[in-house]
Amino acid sequence: MINYSLRYHDGQGILDLAGNLTVLSADSFKSVVHNLTERSSIMLNMDHVDFITSSGLNALLEVSYIARDRGQRVIILGAGSEIRDLIDYAEMYTHLIFAESPEEGKTKIEFYT
Repeated sequence: MINYSLRYHDGQGILDLAGNLTVLSADSFKSVVHNLTERSSIMLNMDHVDFITSSGLNALLEVSYIARDRGQRVIILGAGSEIRDLIDYAEMYTHLIFAESPEEGKTKIEFYT
């Protein structure tokens, strides 16, 4: 299960995630992010994501690609070393955009869109 909380930092939406991103939560995660990226780019704060599976990684990739098709971006914040290692191992690192802070994320949204 994964929980969501939307907040804004300097006018930019940040979706705080908490829990596990697995096959059980991937569809609801994709639905939430798809709805948000219809209007604007979004940052995903993964500070409190405890566990992610291959289904969760695929969901991250899918929402990123669909956002790009809409002229928006999905920026990943707070991905810990375990999540980054998994993303790197799955050779998905170059397909996602990471930022260390909301300020860096906002700059990347402006640069990439």
